[in-house]
Amino acid sequence: MKSKLLLIMITGLMFLAVSCGKDNEGNDNDKSGVLRFKTYNPLAGNLKMHPLKTVATTNPPLTGPTTVTETTSFMLCVGDVWVSQGEVKAGQPDNLVWERLTTVTNKEHMLFEDYAFSDIELPAGSYKSIKLTFRNVFYRYARLVADPAVAYELLETMGSWTSPCDENDTTWAMTNYFGPDGNHILGNGGTFELVSEGEKLGGFTIEEGRVANVTWRLGAGVTEPCTTYLIDENNNLQWDCGVDRMEFECPPDAEYMWDFVIEYQ
Repeated sequence: MKSKLLLIMITGLMFLAVSCGKDNEGNDNDKSGVLRFKTYNPLAGNLKMHPLKTVATTNPPLTGPTTVTETTSFMLCVGDVWVSQGEVKAGQPDNLVWERLTTVTNKEHMLFEDYAFSDIELPAGSYKSIKLTFRNVFYRYARLVADPAVAYELLETMGSWTSPCDENDTTWAMTNYFGPDGNHILGNGGTFELVSEGEKLGGFTIEEGRVANVTWRLGAGVTEPCTTYLIDENNNLQWDCGVDRMEFECPPDAEYMWDFVIEYQ
């Protein structure tokens, strides 16, 4: 009888030890780290730009049928930012679990380089995707090549240059989904479609006691501006969004609109 009781006690202790071990393993899964998400415009510091205009300020006249400028920045409305450990893949639906970085949806236009996001604590793990939302209208900032003191604030839309254009437009453009294969949108069938394979996210890791710095770079880090030709289609010497158009001549390494740089500290 005593031997049976002893056996039961030993078995119970072994079960307790195993249970404690499993609890400890579960605690490892509860670890978290810090993500620091920020924007960077390489041109902002290198061009010594003339002070930029503000929205609704009248542009100077165009110089003729073609006005030669260089793009220096963009004023965008970035609404929200999310990250996911899941991977955006062409042909797949958006069934990923997203962690939102923004606490409130932004509805104001800001210069790309002026965006600031608070550090956020995330569950530890490998993150493979980023989701971003934009207002449909935005402003391109450009300066006259012949006289860099002359700056333009050029209203555009995320669609075709012939799309209807209204600075009071509050609609949202199609959401951008960045992953290892490039930049995607959600197509009409509700599945991801690849739109730019060069705008990739290499992925980042969140670890306990470590800060993951994810820098979203304009122009994928290119430090020379694109020459932007403003074509005055209606010959009124004013930039008219939805009527006038642009042509571009960019440095050879200026292939993509965005990229992401990952660093740790």
